[in-house]
This record gives sequence, C-alpha cells and structure tokens, in this order.
Amino acid sequence: MKVTGTKGYVQVEDDNGNIARFDGEVCLGSFYAYADSVRWIRHAGEATDQDRLDLIYQATRYGKNCGEKVLFFDDDGKVLFETELGLKTEVYWSKSYLVIVAVAVFTLVFPVVLITVLDLVSLMFSIVFASVSVLLASPFLVWAFQIWRFRVTAEGAIVTVRPTAGRKYTFSADEVTRIIRKTKTDSGWEMIKKVTIYTKTRHVSLNDNMTGIEDMDAYFLRHTDPDKIITKKRK
Repeated sequence: MKVTGTKGYVQVEDDNGNIARFDGEVCLGSFYAYADSVRWIRHAGEATDQDRLDLIYQATRYGKNCGEKVLFFDDDGKVLFETELGLKTEVYWSKSYLVIVAVAVFTLVFPVVLITVLDLVSLMFSIVFASVSVLLASPFLVWAFQIWRFRVTAEGAIVTVRPTAGRKYTFSADEVTRIIRKTKTDSGWEMIKKVTIYTKTRHVSLNDNMTGIEDMDAYFLRHTDPDKIITKKRK
C-alpha cells in the first residue's frame, strides 16, 4: 500500500498495482477525501464500486496504522469505515505546557528557598512568605495535574473521558443530548474556541488550548443530530 498526494487530492496504490485518486483537501494534519470522487489511474480490468470501497478501506487502515490519517467522506458527511476500523480521535493538553508550569512554580518557590537558606528575615516572615508563595503556586500545580491526566478519546462510536480527577468513563456518541460550540471568526475563518458535550448524566468541556480540539469538534459534528448542536459565534 502506498498513499501520496497533494493539497488537492490523495493518490492510493494497492499491493496489486491498482492506482486511484480522490479529490479532497488537507485539514489540520489529516487529509479529508471525497469517497465518490474516484479517478482510476490504473486498474487491472474494469473497476467496480466494490473495488473503490476496498481501496478506501485499505487506505484508511494504512493511515491508521502509520499515524497518517486519511478520512474518506460519503455524500452524507459520514466517514467510511470509521466504526469498523475503530478510528481514533483524541483531545489532550500538550505536555509542552508543563514547561510554563515549571517556570512559574520555580519563580514563586526559589525566593522562599533563597531567603530560608540565607536566613535574611525572621522566622515568622519566612513562614508567611512561604505560605503566600505556595498559595500562588497551587493553581499552577493543579493545572500541571490536569495537563498530565486529562484526555478525551473517540474511537468508532465510543467516547472515553479520562477526567482530571475521578475515574475514567465512556459513553456512546448516540447518548449526546446537547453540544454547545463557541466559535470566533478570524481572517475569514471560523475558529473553534470551546466545545461542551452533554449527556444525560455528565458533561465535558474542551477549549482551544488543547491539542486535537478541531478534530474532536469535527467528530461530534459528524456523529450528532444537528438539532442538538448550538453554535455561538463571536466576532
């Protein structure tokens, strides 16, 4: 299997030497292809619709295994073989934010250590100063724990949430009762700022500082009844 292409199409070659191109576009590190836009470059014999579907299945599975996501959309906006192949979409905090946390905590704690070691002030002042520093550092420590732990994964039709605190839980995309999307237009593009997903018993919020929010937003747009989706736009 070989998958290549440009910004406007993806070309797929299977192990038998059959080659087909699908129109589409690069989007957020993935390639979104139109499943019905097939153009056979080379095929042994007359190509059938089953040949097209087999090639799409192989290309989608190849992308999943190689970490190069290629999604094929049908006319209804659904991703072909998403459930069968258990395609995974994830949202999480980038670990690079831990550098910011480390710098902030160090800036707050270092003066306390320095004053204590050099014995520059009274014990009472040191205690008060240390207490204030710890209080100021605590939000950063909580954020660090959230960065380390929080993750939302959608695989097929099942969504798994690992919250900052508490046990991991799952729900089906069919159980979503409401989604509130907050967007902002920037240079003519609609940017997703926050997404809150509600079920009957729980809800989870994602914001634009998280890695993968755009892919997860697209996932729920595909899997949720449009009547359950509320979009609030900001200029």
